[in-house]
Order: sequence, then C-alpha cells, then structure tokens
Amino acid sequence: MSPRFYAFDPRATRIGLFLGACALAVLTAWAVAGARAGEGTQAMARAGVSAGLMLAFLVAFHRLRPRSGWGVTVDARGVRVARPFSKSELDLHWGQIDSVRRLGRRGNVLGLFLKEEGRVLVARHLFARRAVFEELIAALEERLPPPRFDA
Repeated sequence: MSPRFYAFDPRATRIGLFLGACALAVLTAWAVAGARAGEGTQAMARAGVSAGLMLAFLVAFHRLRPRSGWGVTVDARGVRVARPFSKSELDLHWGQIDSVRRLGRRGNVLGLFLKEEGRVLVARHLFARRAVFEELIAALEERLPPPRFDA
C-alpha cells in the first residue's frame, strides 16, 4: 500500500473566523467609543470581552493555516493524524485501531476508535472539499471495514 496523504485546508472555517474577528473589531471599537463617551464600566467590560474574543478568533485563524505535512497520512504501517491546534502528530498502527465510524447527524466527523478505550476524531471542516474527506474515509474503510451491526 503506497502512502496516501490527505491535506487539511479549512478554508471555510478560516473565512468564518476572519469575518468574526472583523465583526468583533467593530464591536470593540463601538464599546470603547461608548466608554469614552461616559457609558461607564459596563462599556469597558463589553470592550474587554469583545477584544478577548477577537484575539481568540485571530489565534484560531492563524493556527488553522495550511502548512506542509499537516493532514492525515494512510500507509501500510497505519495512520498518522496531525493535530489541528498543535504541531504534534498521532501515529496509530493498524493493530491499535478497532473500528472506523462516521459520527454526527450528517456524518461530518470521522471517528477512529482505538482498542485501548480511546478515539481520534477528524472533522470534515478541516478539509477544503467534501470529496477529499470521502476519499479518506474510503481509504480507511478499505483497510478496516465499518462494524456490521452499527446502530
């Protein structure tokens, strides 16, 4: 089995985070202007909360940028999954993985259930297109078929 790499590229998520940060910047400016106009401590609290949320959105926007080697690799030894918000990777051997299942109402989350009571979740929004996500699921189910009696 030749190694297959499925890159993470969460474009829609990054666009949403950027637009949210822009909206929060406007809300922060509005709250700061209100505080300067004499609205008191409540306006400063609103400014602080919206500025903190804006910073959190910008950090998530930066951490979810596409980079080389960031994704899921399926090869003969097992599966290597890069973590979305850290630089570490999980190396899972085929013997460690018990089953592969879709989760969520629309099946937008791939669950790799481990034999030693754990799971690794890979969300659909980490990929640029649904076709890449479906191809990853097909490659994993080729090696590990889903459970037969899944309710």
